[in-house]
Amino acid sequence: MSQRAATPRSSIIEAINRRALLQFRYNGRRRTVEPYCFGVSTAGSDVLRAIEVGAGFGKLWKLSEMSDVRVLEDTFTPDDPNYNPNDKAMKQIYCRI
Repeated sequence: MSQRAATPRSSIIEAINRRALLQFRYNGRRRTVEPYCFGVSTAGSDVLRAIEVGAGFGKLWKLSEMSDVRVLEDTFTPDDPNYNPNDKAMKQIYCRI
């Protein structure tokens, strides 16, 4: 997988727009996710709704806890049957599939 670095926010937006896999370090572990929705949580934090590759379910990831965020060249087909584009966990949405 080829990858390149940018700012965390721009990387997330690019990955969602390109339907590209996103990789980052979170809680000390390298994660690869399918990003679906990026915005502000009801608690006021920037968050990403994404499915971790291999885990199979959506999760909110806090931008403040991510590091080494990279957009991968590999793309994905959004097919999560539980995805809600009007995510109730977010009070504002910056970008979404």
